[in-house]
Amino acid sequence: MGRNSYRLAAAFAALGLSVIAAPAAQAEPAPLNGLFALSPGVCSGGSVTGSFFRMILPTGDASGPFLANSDSRCSDQTVTTLSAGSDGGLVSGSYQPQPAAAFDGAGNAQSGRVTTPVRFYGVDFATATNPTDPQTGGGTSVPQLFTDGGQLSGDLSSLGVTWNNQVFNQGSPKPGGGLPGKTSPISGSIDGAGNFVIEWTSQIVGGPFNNFTGLWHLAGQYRGSVPQAAPAAAPLGVAPGGGSAPAGEQPAASQPGVTPSGAGQGAAGQGGVTGQGGVTGQGGVTQPGAGQGLPGQGGVAPASAAATVPGSVQADPVLATKTVALPRGDRNPIWLVPSLLVLAVVAAGVFVGADRIAGRNRS
Repeated sequence: MGRNSYRLAAAFAALGLSVIAAPAAQAEPAPLNGLFALSPGVCSGGSVTGSFFRMILPTGDASGPFLANSDSRCSDQTVTTLSAGSDGGLVSGSYQPQPAAAFDGAGNAQSGRVTTPVRFYGVDFATATNPTDPQTGGGTSVPQLFTDGGQLSGDLSSLGVTWNNQVFNQGSPKPGGGLPGKTSPISGSIDGAGNFVIEWTSQIVGGPFNNFTGLWHLAGQYRGSVPQAAPAAAPLGVAPGGGSAPAGEQPAASQPGVTPSGAGQGAAGQGGVTGQGGVTGQGGVTQPGAGQGLPGQGGVAPASAAATVPGSVQADPVLATKTVALPRGDRNPIWLVPSLLVLAVVAAGVFVGADRIAGRNRS
């Protein structure tokens, strides 16, 4: 009886260790180093393909209302399209910092490596990834994207926007790792051919545009190698809403796997959206008052990753704020697996020792 009890206890110990060790031994998200080439955003027929940017008013959420850009060429001027900069897009694994002279004499942004400077209320804005955040002066992490079974996550805390002699951190997480207010983690997808879509929101903290939030949607093709077989991407495209649209336009999604919600908040050619410090412009879309504005564009996306943006379309809040945990946040401690292996060896030793002791007692 004693011998069987020892064996049973050892067997249960080994089984328990196996159950605990199994999840710890699972593959971790793999880093993707290299160029995420951006395809240009294009508005046509009330929809947008590729990369784009929108600014959420302080009173809004991922569904709107949004700030209109008077220089946007889209029928829904709350959408600002983006195109690749001189580097071809966003580089994962290294910085693309802004130049020492970040502005010209008129306040136009001079950065142009990640995205091409684009007009936003009469002034060019641009993006960069900086080792030291120009807004807060704090250090940032090297920009890094990860894949886990085709799902993308990452750290873009270094992403900043320059506009009108002002700087705004528009990364996620923020420098130091926080996700204040409406800031959401990087989320997206990539397929075996490298076609990708990433999206996040980033709330401005401090300064004249405190509590405005940027919604970023970048798409294109990863030019490095995908380290593991990934399922076909279901891009996190959004059918953003809250803009001003021509009469008769209805929400539609041209991006695979995306179904837009109903009419969004904001102006749709009728009524108006009231923003802080803003005045109601044509079509009832809130426009900044004198001296106000926000960065508008920075990035580009492929024609294959499209998001319909009718003038009065509501963003799907699930897609627009979908969160994917940063890989570093939920990894098991590095000592866990070796410790479990040691415990397994000890359990085996107990099993053998118990068997010998029981044998001697029988003799």
